[in-house]
Amino acid sequence: LWAVMECQGCKKYILGGVRKNQQSYVYEKHYPLGKPNDEAPTEIPENVRADFREALRCRFVDAYNGTVEMCRRAVQASCIERKAPDEKLIHQIDWLAEQGIITTPLKEMAHRVRLGGNLGAHPPEDPDDATAILIGPEYADAVIEFTRDFFQHVYVMPERLKKFTFKKSIP
Repeated sequence: LWAVMECQGCKKYILGGVRKNQQSYVYEKHYPLGKPNDEAPTEIPENVRADFREALRCRFVDAYNGTVEMCRRAVQASCIERKAPDEKLIHQIDWLAEQGIITTPLKEMAHRVRLGGNLGAHPPEDPDDATAILIGPEYADAVIEFTRDFFQHVYVMPERLKKFTFKKSIP
């Protein structure tokens, strides 16, 4: 049996198929079949990359708070991987900058990811406050881009520079 239904996740229409199994119906499949593009550069360490990929999957299903929380977690995993002291993320980011591991603009990006993740993790103090920042698609996309740029500079660019030195090798 096939039916046009409304997806409970995205609220768009789908075509769903079930088959009768004795006295009940069993879900078979639905269309369109979708899968998020959660690709991330392989230069990023696997544990950090796994958190960032989860953030991308959250964004695919419009889980905006989850998106920014997982981006924050990925940046903190990166700070730990880069040997930042086991403190609060705010101090870990500043430590990376003090050590020259990241630049001032990267530090600011990382702090934006941290702040966005904090907003996603905690509800507004006053739910009726019309000026409270709520995480929606625009904020989630910005946090993803800040995270992507951070990883591009911390992991991807240094590996590419190592690979292409443009120097003759001496036999």
